Amino acid sequence: MLKQLTTGHFNDFLREQIAGANINNLSGGLLYRFQIPLPPLDVQQEIVAEIEGYQKVINGARAVLDHYRPHIPIHPDWPELPLGEVCRFIDYRGKTPEKTASGLPLITAKNVREGYINPEPREFIAEADYDAWMTRGIPQVGDVLFTMEAPLGNVAEITMTGRFALAQRLVALCPNRELLVGAFLKDLLLTRTLQDKILAHQSGTTVYGIKASVLKELTIPLPPLATQQAIVAEIEAEQALVAANRELIARFEKKIQATLARVWGENTPEPTGENT
Repeated sequence: MLKQLTTGHFNDFLREQIAGANINNLSGGLLYRFQIPLPPLDVQQEIVAEIEGYQKVINGARAVLDHYRPHIPIHPDWPELPLGEVCRFIDYRGKTPEKTASGLPLITAKNVREGYINPEPREFIAEADYDAWMTRGIPQVGDVLFTMEAPLGNVAEITMTGRFALAQRLVALCPNRELLVGAFLKDLLLTRTLQDKILAHQSGTTVYGIKASVLKELTIPLPPLATQQAIVAEIEAEQALVAANRELIARFEKKIQATLARVWGENTPEPTGENT
């Protein structure tokens, strides 16, 4: 039943105890004063078994997220070309935009994850500043965002149709559409083979990154467009299953919280249906 120490009740209790203190530290005796509901042992065991069952599902889903990488078998007949020859680079590094509380989305390296753009954390620039800021080029749907450092090598395809601005530590790779499909480039850069190549060329002391000049020399295999599209379709089917694991984690974390709330006598409905 130690899970009860992860609830909002315990956090509220701690905040009350340290309110007005100069240093946010706790004495051992303070913890003994925290009161928890104590059902009979057989009920405790049922609750523990229920939560452990949910946690096993969460752990399994997290293992899928942690270990999945797209795999693309490389045919020896495919030519290999440097990225700089098949992509135009849009690079906003070295500039810091003025952020605002609302306006047009500002996409930063924090938003670019392994294969997708996470809207969180949400940052903005003023709509009136857009034209003055986006002077180095405007990425399009199908272009690929690449994080140059901290973290290095996260990649996501642009699917947003509205206007947005780019921040530091990002470059947009704009593929030659006659040679390269953006989604294929994204999947290729996420493979273990290409990630290892990227990391092998990293440099820096405290923060590791890759120079744009080095990234442009990185070679990638280039199958025919029809082959690229077929590979993308197969990988997208896999990634749909991976995305379902993210939703599964969120759903079962809510189930754990609902179970704990029930112990405290709160009526928090468990997630049901598709939209939770």
